[in-house]
Amino acid sequence: MPANKNFAFRIAILDECLRNRRRKWTLQDLIDTVNDKLWDQFGQKDVRKRTIQDDIKQLEMTLGAPIERRKEGRVTYFMYSDPDFSIKNLPISHEEVEYLKDAIKILKQVNDFKILEEVEVIVNKLQHTVDTNIPESHCIIQFEKHTVARGTEYIDNIFYAIKEKTPLRITYQSFNATAPNQFVFHPYLLKEYRNRWFLFGRKENDKKLTNLALDRIQEIKNSLVSFIGNDLFDPDIYFESLIGVTVPTDEVPQPIRIKVSRLQAPYIRTKPIHRTQQVLEEYPDGGMLIALNLLCNYELRSVLLGFGGELEVLEPQDLREAMKKLFLSGLAVYSPEDANRVHAST
Repeated sequence: MPANKNFAFRIAILDECLRNRRRKWTLQDLIDTVNDKLWDQFGQKDVRKRTIQDDIKQLEMTLGAPIERRKEGRVTYFMYSDPDFSIKNLPISHEEVEYLKDAIKILKQVNDFKILEEVEVIVNKLQHTVDTNIPESHCIIQFEKHTVARGTEYIDNIFYAIKEKTPLRITYQSFNATAPNQFVFHPYLLKEYRNRWFLFGRKENDKKLTNLALDRIQEIKNSLVSFIGNDLFDPDIYFESLIGVTVPTDEVPQPIRIKVSRLQAPYIRTKPIHRTQQVLEEYPDGGMLIALNLLCNYELRSVLLGFGGELEVLEPQDLREAMKKLFLSGLAVYSPEDANRVHAST
């Protein structure tokens, strides 16, 4: 079938018209009706005569629609010769079922938890339809699997709280706390980072943004206090200069320059550290110099640490020193003698 814009929508409207035998449909009537429906749905009217003629041909040739052209004088009317025909009654084709099955496999791999129970119901219905139509086939796409972190059982309730603007009374214990505490929290955003989930919002009477790790939440209840709207951050742009979820106090994004070895250059060129990455210089040995513009937070240091000695932070100096300390502390764990010599020489 054609993949042109709004094709499926137009076909559904034409099917509805041609089933309505209480009215005689000229080609112009069909064009006007489709345009009116497009305007109501999408705010546009751009369907012309040739488009509807092609759609009618597709109804006949691809979907087997029994379209009758009845001429009365100089006017031709369109209708279904079979009053019981509708594209809504057509069975799913083998090819369509194959597409559905592939889609279900993908959905199941990324849907380790559910946000809306209705989605799971739909997936199960599709799976049943597919399983009764075609035999099982081998998986042809696999996503990386992670251990599901604690706290994902709260996602449904938090999702609806954000959607309905409902404050939450949360019992929470951070890693450093010796006992849990309870507070009212106004939720604004759920965000995943490396298979851990975080809730962004504000505590009651706070004027600053706070994020909570869902795996540290012990209990969630709805609160009856009035909801405080989000006037603290714009989720669409807030993370543009940030890796992860940790925002250092009073920090701003700053230019970062990193020397990349020839061994890691192809990897980092094809899979950038961050969307702000730019290649400043290509070295004769195959290495390169890159620039980033980011907040220097815990997650950035963790990402850079993962490349070992294949990256060298040149600027800013405070990030360079932070990376140096991380490498020295690691060296001290595996080889205290070597670490002492390195410390003595710096």
